Amino acid sequence: MQDNVIYSDELINNPQTKEIEYKPLDVSKRDMDNRLFVLLLEKYKINPFSNLSVKDVAKDLGMNQNSANQLFKRKDFPSLNFTKPKQICVLSYYLWKLERRD
Repeated sequence: MQDNVIYSDELINNPQTKEIEYKPLDVSKRDMDNRLFVLLLEKYKINPFSNLSVKDVAKDLGMNQNSANQLFKRKDFPSLNFTKPKQICVLSYYLWKLERRD
């Protein structure tokens, strides 16, 4: 009875495996960041569609509320300015932070 185990020396000495071209995965830094972001959301059970207030953003960024209010007025900040109080979607906020980090 012959077992179906392949040993590493068989792979090295096999002429068929020498013809295989090994290429590294082409994964960009942005793809890795996005995958990491999804894993963190799942791990900490964060609802990506919940909203953060100005106070939450100020606390996260380590700034005062007046500076956070100014941030909410910027064109590149994806906030919901038509609501009272001003809010931002968690998913949009963290994606904005990832883009600004680079």
